[in-house]
Amino acid sequence: MTNDISRRDWLKGGSALAISMVAGSRADAQNMAVPGFIPSADNPIRLGTNENPYGLSRTARNAIIEMFDHAHEYGRGRYMELMSVLSSIEGCGAENLTFSGGSGEILKTLGLITAIEGGSILTAEPTYHDLTRYAERRGVKVTRVPVDGDMTVDLDAMREAYTDDVSLIYLVNPNNPLPTVMHKDKLRKFCLEMSKKCLVFIDEAYHEYVNNPDYETMVPLAIANENIMVARTASKIHGFAGVRLGIAYSTEKWIKKLREFMTGSTNQLAVAGAAASYKDTETQDFCRRKNQESLAITYALFDKYNVKYIKSNANFVFFETGIEAQEVRKMFRANGVQVGRPFPPFTKWCRVSMGKPEDMEYFSQVYQKLFITS
Repeated sequence: MTNDISRRDWLKGGSALAISMVAGSRADAQNMAVPGFIPSADNPIRLGTNENPYGLSRTARNAIIEMFDHAHEYGRGRYMELMSVLSSIEGCGAENLTFSGGSGEILKTLGLITAIEGGSILTAEPTYHDLTRYAERRGVKVTRVPVDGDMTVDLDAMREAYTDDVSLIYLVNPNNPLPTVMHKDKLRKFCLEMSKKCLVFIDEAYHEYVNNPDYETMVPLAIANENIMVARTASKIHGFAGVRLGIAYSTEKWIKKLREFMTGSTNQLAVAGAAASYKDTETQDFCRRKNQESLAITYALFDKYNVKYIKSNANFVFFETGIEAQEVRKMFRANGVQVGRPFPPFTKWCRVSMGKPEDMEYFSQVYQKLFITS
């Protein structure tokens, strides 16, 4: 199918504030707020990988640019500044955190530790798979527990699935591709109980997007109790997906162990930008507001046509398609929209990331063309 949807129907108003708030935020980005951009199969709107469509904040960009004058140095000062910023935000000591070249490095390092030291991994299904896929390639056994009827991680079933050979329990909260959260009281109880048996690792990549009273970060628990660790990433609300910076929080014992195995791939440009970005709460608030606008457009579409979907605690929505997700991807791509890959066992569901409101209006038009009027 070819893309015959006109831009002028929905490129009305809207993007001036975004451009002023996040100045220089990808002039050539693949989104409809860019004048003259026409989505195509070769150059689609990126709604498939849960990126922040507004990119780096102005403060982060400026900090990175300033850091170019020191890019040839091994300097430690910026690392200590970021340590101080993060410690202040989370109310912990520098000994309770470390950072890496994206949270993916933390995930893979834990998979490597499991492979070297022995043991198996217990996780939910479906969930983010970087850690488990990496570990399985190194011979680690992974047990996957299906989510419950509410599409939420089933902590009771995970308790029952635990065996003595499990050395790592991996949880993602909010989950991905199902943007649900585990109830804070149940999760806290689970962490305290199971951490007496093995490491409980919680991936909070979408933490900054959550606006749900049932949710609570497990960072305070992780720094106060052995065998609990939390990972965060700057890739989402901070827009660092291509710059790469991840953070781990835990007790001093586990942070030391993590550092022993990690490659130390963090660079000064990312560190300087992150120190500025984490202090820039105004831009974070802006991105959260715009994410809610985009979610509202997406919900309105699915509600109008009685499409089954999961309300989001992150920056993406998971919706039922009725046909194989791989085919859905091809259909959207032919119309200039990139959506998420298949997530077994939910192969007739699709994940769509939140772009700018203009992008989601276009997604809505394409959806109606493909599934309603065709």
